[in-house]
Parts: sequence; C-alpha cells; structure tokens
Amino acid sequence: MVFENKANLLARVQRDLASSEIKYRRLFEAAKDGILILNLGTGRIDDVNPFLCQLLGFSAAEMIGKTVGEVSPFRDTIVNDAMLRLLQKTGYVRYENLPLQAKDGRKIAVEFVCNVYEADGIDVIQCNIRDITERQKTEQQLALMAKCVDELNDIVLITEAEPLSEPGPRIVMVNKAFERISGYTKAEAIGRSPRFLQGPKTQGKALEEIGRAMAEKVHIRRRVTNYRKDGSEYCMEVDIAPIFDRAGTCTHFAATERDLTETVKAEEQIVEQAELLDKARDAIFVRDLKGKIAYWNQGAERIYGWKREEAVGRFSFELLSIDKRVFREMNEATIATGEWIGQVEQCSKDRGALSLEGRCTLIRNTDGSPKSVLVISTDITERKKLESQLLRAQRMESIGTLAGGIAHDLNNILFPIMLCIGMLRKGSSDPETLEILATVETSAKRGADIVRQVLTFARGIEGERVEIQPSHLLRELECIIKDTFPKDIRLRISAAAAIWTILADPTQMHQVLLNLCLNARDAMPNGGVLSVSIENRMIDEHYGVTNIEAKPGRYVNLRVTDTGTGIAPKILERIFEPFFTTKDPNKGTGLGLSTVMGIAKSHGGFVNVYSELGHGTTFNVYFPASTSGTGVLEEVAAEEPLPRGNGELVLVVDDEPSILAITVRTLQRFGYKTVTATDGADAIAIYALRKGEIAVVIADMIMPVMDGAAMIKALTYINPSIKILKVSGLATGVGKEEIARGREGHYLAKPFTAETLLRTLRDILGENVLPGATRAQ
Repeated sequence: MVFENKANLLARVQRDLASSEIKYRRLFEAAKDGILILNLGTGRIDDVNPFLCQLLGFSAAEMIGKTVGEVSPFRDTIVNDAMLRLLQKTGYVRYENLPLQAKDGRKIAVEFVCNVYEADGIDVIQCNIRDITERQKTEQQLALMAKCVDELNDIVLITEAEPLSEPGPRIVMVNKAFERISGYTKAEAIGRSPRFLQGPKTQGKALEEIGRAMAEKVHIRRRVTNYRKDGSEYCMEVDIAPIFDRAGTCTHFAATERDLTETVKAEEQIVEQAELLDKARDAIFVRDLKGKIAYWNQGAERIYGWKREEAVGRFSFELLSIDKRVFREMNEATIATGEWIGQVEQCSKDRGALSLEGRCTLIRNTDGSPKSVLVISTDITERKKLESQLLRAQRMESIGTLAGGIAHDLNNILFPIMLCIGMLRKGSSDPETLEILATVETSAKRGADIVRQVLTFARGIEGERVEIQPSHLLRELECIIKDTFPKDIRLRISAAAAIWTILADPTQMHQVLLNLCLNARDAMPNGGVLSVSIENRMIDEHYGVTNIEAKPGRYVNLRVTDTGTGIAPKILERIFEPFFTTKDPNKGTGLGLSTVMGIAKSHGGFVNVYSELGHGTTFNVYFPASTSGTGVLEEVAAEEPLPRGNGELVLVVDDEPSILAITVRTLQRFGYKTVTATDGADAIAIYALRKGEIAVVIADMIMPVMDGAAMIKALTYINPSIKILKVSGLATGVGKEEIARGREGHYLAKPFTAETLLRTLRDILGENVLPGATRAQ
C-alpha cells in the first residue's frame, strides 16, 4: 500500500514537472526579451528562444552548441572567459548597454543580464537580452531636447495640472532661461507654485484661465507682470498649453514665457513718440515705395480731413489727388538721393485745394535697401494766399504810384478846361452854346471824379464827405449801365420819395453802386433782371440784436438785386475777403466787395447779403442818414453871382504854361491883378521884391527845380503872415492834411472850377485889402 502511494506520488510529481516544463517552454518561446541558455561546465549554448533569433538574425541551429564567443554578435564585445569567471564567482553578470551587430549588419544596443542556476544537477547560465536601441534613441532625443530647452532665450516651465485651488499647481521643471531672467535657481522654484513670481494684479485671473484651458483644451496667451528675486519687475508674454495623457486626462501644463520688458519699453516709447507726432501741427505719414499709407498722424487728419482708419491702406496720390507724374518724380528723387523737399498741390477730403511744403525722407531696411518713405507736410495754403495778396498789394501799390503820376497829369489837363468853362459861360447867352458848355463841364467833372476814384482805389485816399442826395446817384448809374451792360440785362431803378440825405464821399458812393452792379452783371451771363433801389429804413433795437454791426437809427438802404446764379453757402462766407474771387484771373481782382464793405464801414454803415443758388442775390448796403436839418437835400433854386476881386495882386506859380495862362486870365477877368512864376526859385525872387504888394500866392505843389513845399517854407520865412492857396493834381491824404493846418492852410485839388477858385480866394482875403494892394480900375 505504501509502495502504491509512492508510485502515485512519483507519477504526480512527474506530471507536475512535465506541466511546469511545458509552461516554462511556452514562456521561454513567447518572451519578448532574447533568452540564451549556456552550460556552465562546457561554456556552450544549449538553447535560444525565437525572439533572440529574430533580434540577431541567426537561426537556433547557427547558435546552439557554440560558445558565446563563437557567435559573431558577441565575438568582439564579450570576453567569454572573463564572463564565465565572473559568473562562477558571483553568479550574476549585467551589461546595461552592450553594443551588438546583427547578422544583416544592423547596429543594436542591448541590456545583457546573466544568472547561474542548477537544472537537473547541472549548472546552467540563463542570459536575458533586451533590445534597448529605441529606448536609447529616445533617451538621446530627450537629452538633446532638454539641452535645447536649456539653451532657449525664452523661459520653459512645466507644472502639474493639480491642484487648481490655492496655492495652485507646482513647478516640476524649469530651464536655464528661467534662472537667468527671474534670478531664482531651479532648486528654489521646483515644487512651488508659479504664483510666487506674480504680483497682486495677475494672481486672481491665473487659476481661472488655467481651469478654462483644461476644460476647453485650448492654449492661453496673455501678458503677465512678474517680479525677480531682487524685487525688480519684468513683463512676460506667456503661452500655456495643457498636456493630456492617452486617457484624455490633463496631467501637466507647459508654459513658454518670453521676456517683453524691453519690448514693452520700446512700445511705450513708440506710444510716446506717436503721441508727440500726433501733437505736431504738421501732417506726418509713412507710405511704402508704391505710395500705400501705413501710418497717419492727427496732424494729417486735421489738415487733410481723412481719419486714420480711412487713410491707412490707401495710396497717397489717390487719396490726396496728387498728380501721378509729380508723385513719380518725388518718389524717384527720394529713392535716388534719400530725400525730396518741395511744394506740391493737393486736395483735402472735402476737395478743398491745399498748398503744402513737403519733405520726403527714405527709410531703409537693415541691409540698406529702400523700405518706406516718411512724409512731413506743412500746410502753407494760407501763407500762399498771403503771399499772393502781398504780391497783389505790391502791384496795387505800383499801380497807385503810376496812377498818382497819371492823375497829376490828367488833372493839369482838365484844370484849364474847367476854368475856361466858367469864363465862356459868362461871355455867352446862346442857349445852344450854354448847353454845349454844360456837357463839356459835366464830362470834365466826370473825368476829375474818375481820377479821384482811381486814386481812392489804388492808394486808399479818402475824398471829401459832403451831404448828398443818394437818389441823384442813380441818374448817372442808369446812363452807365444802359451804355455798357449787355442788352439782355434789363435794368429796373426805383427810389422812394423824400430820401434822406447822407454825409458821404460821392465818388465812393458811385464806386459802391458800380461794384455791386458789375458783380450782378457777371452773375447773369445769360441775361436777367438787375434791380437797383434806394429807400429810407429805421433800424430798431431788435434788428440790432440780429445784426451786430447795425446800430439803431435812420439809414438809407441801397439795394442791388440780380436774378443770376446765386452764391453757394461756403463761398458766401468769404465773399468780403480781400482778393477772394471765383472769377478767372483776367476777369476780377477780388477787391470789389471788400471795397464795398470797407466804404460802408468807414461811413458808419454795414452790408448784408442774401442769396440762393439758381435764384439770384441781393446786396443791402446801409448808410446812416444825415442828422442836419430835415435830412432831405433840396435842389439849388438859383445860381449866386461869382465873387470878384478888388484889384489884389496875386502871385501865380505853376510849371504848366496852359494852366498858368488860363488861371491868370480868369483872375484878371474877375478883378484881380497877377504876376507869374514858373518855378519855386523864380517865385521866391519875385516875392522878395514885391512882398508888400502881393496879397496872396497861388502855388502848385508839384514843380521841378524847387517844389511847392520848399518854396512855401522860404516864403514863410520872408513873411510869416503870408497867405497861400496851395493847389495840386496829386491829391495825397497826408499832403492835404498838412496843407490844411496853419495860417497858410488853404488847399484846392486840381482840377477845380473858376467858381471854386474865386470863392476860395474871397475866403482867404476876406473883405479887407492888404496894405500896399492896388485895387483894379
């Protein structure tokens, strides 16, 4: 029975051993590491598994029965005897990185581990060979990556994903840039939350954004302000990326941080510079070489009217209406020389013309190639207008000087005519002759008025203001318009009854009406109706409130209305500016309406205008009514006789023979005795000899050799009580004012009538005859 139990036990053991051997064999053949079995006694290979054959490229038959040193992969790497001695001594050998070469020449790295154990009474060696080639490559790549990360200028920082609550995820890795920028070492940073670097401004938002990145699986990019170990501030642009494992769980956060401290300073400096550029009055913009605008300051917005967002991206020559040929020349000169300076005509957003003085400066790339152009433009539109006005004013001054000389000559021509008319009228009673003389006198006076008007216009000389009846001005105006205006312009003239008189310069009143009528004519190129009217107007307090220039009182209103093209509102604001005109250069100077305004204001009046495009224009000019008497000037009822002399001796001094002759003849005819001189020196000599006889001196102020002023000074020295009547064909405001002062202050402007001359002499001499004077017989 006992024997049977032993037999059963032995059979069970054998079965178990067989089963274990089968399991071992399965494991041996299925192992993913190479397994090599050596007989320790013989040193030869007893067995190899399939993975090792596959790894080395040898069959089992090529390896079994050979020593390890006889198998080519191990021949050069393992000293068989040395390995066996080590195994016999320690029972264990390990090679962590053993380089091998497979049968096909492939280089592989393996981990080689040998253990000694006893099997069936025999000491055997089991060698486990693990392929670490890919792991080694991965480790090398990781080492290279770590080295690259350490060499980056930007910070690389990795944290755990949890916890999201205070104090936040902990740092697990930082690179050398972190140490360099923050001043903290890796040891001081790892294990701490990145929040220890942050200030109070950014701590509250950091965890919220990290949580959002984890939930939405998105990157976060933001700027943060951190503080170095020494407490100094630095600005970083942080890009945070969540790292997920294969299961989709966020395990870490990787952050790259770029130091923007210098960039922020540069940006702040750029902002400051941009603010300074925006404060500049000049237009400053940057364009590329083709003309496309990249920068546009507030000065450019103000000058051109285009907002920055409207201008950037557009071509400057299109936006500003620069002639393409001019732009091309500017661009070529800028690229060739690096700079262009000059004046160019451009347009603003509302199409208003602009004159600008520009400077184009070439901006280059770091390699020296042309990159873009900086343009600085100064608005000189008003300066150009002022220069133009100055040139016109200079021309007008030259014209005034020329007109003065012409006026002197014309007055000398008209003077004898006007003196002769008075004499001829007294010597004739023929109605036809008197009518002809009246026509000649009117024409001569009109000529004299035109001369005065030219002087007034060209040199600003004010004429004498007298009380006039404005309705009388319409008679002459009607003749001028009917004779000179186109026939398709119909004239309507009306004057209310009993128009108040005004104290004014008649020539300037003619000028006001004529200028307004000429403007009306030009506004009706295809004909129309021109209406001129005069009426009395009472201006009350209410009207004075609506028109600041109007003061309450009595006014005479001159109204000129046309049915022409009308005036645009923008132009209406400027029509009274000197030299402003919408007419062609050869059709107007731009002085007409400014002259009207100036005359009205100088008389204490004002002007208003009403106009509609396509419906005509009305000008109303208001002059204060005269305050003397009733204000209504009556026609002269009868002509008073001309005053006669009482034989007084008159010294007449003039360089014009015709004027001298007619003056002497007029004086002699009306009871005066005369003596003449043709220049100042001759007159002084005569007066020195006959000063006791000469009652009055009539002296021309413009003469050769010695002019009237020098002569009068010498005569006054001879006789401080001398009576002098000064006459001149060149009426200068200063001269007239100076002449009117003192005892010798009597003056007549040529040409003048015999009546004016005789009445002035009577005013000078009075009723008394000077001692030594001889009465005419």
